[in-house]
Amino acid sequence: MRKRLLIPVLCSFLFVLQNPIAKAEELDLPTLQNEQKEVKKQLKEAIAKQDDLSKKEQKELVKLNQRYSSIVAKRKALEKAESFLNGEETKEETKKRFSDTIQNWSKVVVPFRSVPVEYKPIYVAAGERYGVDWKVLAAIHSIETSFSNISTMVSSVGAIGHMQFMPATFKAYGVDGNGDGQISPWNIEDAIYSAANYLAANNFKNDQRKAIWHYNHADWYVNDVLETAASFIK
Repeated sequence: MRKRLLIPVLCSFLFVLQNPIAKAEELDLPTLQNEQKEVKKQLKEAIAKQDDLSKKEQKELVKLNQRYSSIVAKRKALEKAESFLNGEETKEETKKRFSDTIQNWSKVVVPFRSVPVEYKPIYVAAGERYGVDWKVLAAIHSIETSFSNISTMVSSVGAIGHMQFMPATFKAYGVDGNGDGQISPWNIEDAIYSAANYLAANNFKNDQRKAIWHYNHADWYVNDVLETAASFIK
């Protein structure tokens, strides 16, 4: 079944590579840039008053962050396409980049527990920056919010965001993971990088169990995180 589905997808993918001009004409970089500025402004205003948001408004903030991430991804893709069209990247370089991407698809397939493909690069990058095992970050994300799939991402005790930080803890250890000048527990990159920063600050390098325990003061939680992390492919 997967093979039958993969063939037309790859054919479409190759068609895009052979017809970059046709695809680029369907997109408008200035419009995307303006939309990104507007959404970023809305995010800044919402984040400034996030402590006073209702659960419905917090849910809308999550959606707004997801929209912002989508816009940024589209803008970067279009910039890459324009770079190719302007001769800044050769056809051979483009083919090699996409070939390497296809060859690496198998590395993100998890045999036991599933890690969303879109999040793995963030776990890995954050882990490398702070010296934390990316699988532990993925495990915490899975346990805390089912990979950001719970409705409001606000717990009964007041933990918030993708990685469920208490507001005071996030204020102390939150970092700007995506370089947009904002630090928010509702932004997926900020949340994951902040979790890595928090674990590193609690001596993850020398005592993983104790660092994870600081995330949630319970031995069963530490065991759950480590068991879940162990189930992920390297």
